[in-house]
Amino acid sequence: MLKDYYAILDVSQDASLAEIKQQYQRLLLIHHPDKQLQQQTAPINGISGLKLIPLQDIKEAWECLREPNHRAFYDSSLQAMRLHANGQVHDDIDLDDMDFDEEAGSYTSPCRCSGEYIISEDELELGVDTVVCSTCSLIVRIHYEAADDDDDEDTN
Repeated sequence: MLKDYYAILDVSQDASLAEIKQQYQRLLLIHHPDKQLQQQTAPINGISGLKLIPLQDIKEAWECLREPNHRAFYDSSLQAMRLHANGQVHDDIDLDDMDFDEEAGSYTSPCRCSGEYIISEDELELGVDTVVCSTCSLIVRIHYEAADDDDDEDTN
C-alpha cells in the first residue's frame, strides 16, 4: 500500500513546493531523534501527546514531493489507489493483452474514447494496478503477477 506523503507532511495535495518544504523543515525539527526524549516528557508548542512521525517517513515524503516528475508520478499512483479503494473501476485488462513499448518502458491499451491506458514498469513494481485513461475519466484494473527475481538468475 502506498504511503500518503501529503498526510505524513500534513499538507494539502495542491500545496506549493515552498509550503511543502516549510512543513518538511518544521517536522524535521519536531521529530528529530534527539528531540524525541524531550517530546516524551514535555509538550511541544503547548501541545501534549503529539504523535511522533518516523523521521524516515518525513524524509521519504520530501524526497518524493520535491521533484516535479516524482510528484506527478506519485499523484497519479495515489489517485489510482484511492479509486481502487472506492471501487470505481470500469473494466479489467490483463497485462499480457497490453502493448509494451520497450523504449518508454510502459504498457498501453486503447480506451473506447480513443485515449490510452498507460502504466509504466516502475508503477507495476510499486504495486499500482489501476490506471486512468489519458483522455477520459474511465479507470481499469490491470491484472498481472509480479515476477520473481530468483527465476531470472542463472543456476550453476
